[in-house]
Amino acid sequence: MNDIDIIKRVQAGDSKSFAFLVDKYHRPLLNFIYRLVGDARIVEDIGQEVFLSVYKTIRDFDISMGTPFSAWLFITARNRCISELRKNRQTIVSIEDSMEFAIREKSPDQAIIDNEHLDAIRTSLKLLPEPYRSTILQSLHGLSLKEIAHKEGISLGTAKSRIFRAREKMKTMLFKHFGGKDYGKL
Repeated sequence: MNDIDIIKRVQAGDSKSFAFLVDKYHRPLLNFIYRLVGDARIVEDIGQEVFLSVYKTIRDFDISMGTPFSAWLFITARNRCISELRKNRQTIVSIEDSMEFAIREKSPDQAIIDNEHLDAIRTSLKLLPEPYRSTILQSLHGLSLKEIAHKEGISLGTAKSRIFRAREKMKTMLFKHFGGKDYGKL
């Protein structure tokens, strides 16, 4: 069963299905958190807080946006870690670094493939024209549509439209880069 099927079940009221997601992502999430905060004493607590937060807001997870659950989970974890680091005034890790941490948890072959995909995504982000680039980057940094609209001084619909168009433009660039590989769930 894939993540989307599990999420649909949880959103339909089957709270026990969430355990499948916890089992699947528990270890990689804790490794990711440890690499960000560097303090083994608080890793498990932050992991539990992240899973609880995701569980409480999973009804808001919009499957139609095409965002992978793992991206949402790890961005939530990164944001929680930033809060913890700010409390302790420690160094904050960039999104790019945190994505590379997630890649390191995979087999060497898969890590190479994922690293190539990550490089292609970075390149497509750089080539994305404004205002699409700034809007999607804000989204990737964890800002909500409402926060993006407020920050940019645009309507909620415009923010949503820019993110949609940015994804479409990136899909086209990635499609060309990888010689036809489908990126329908970017």
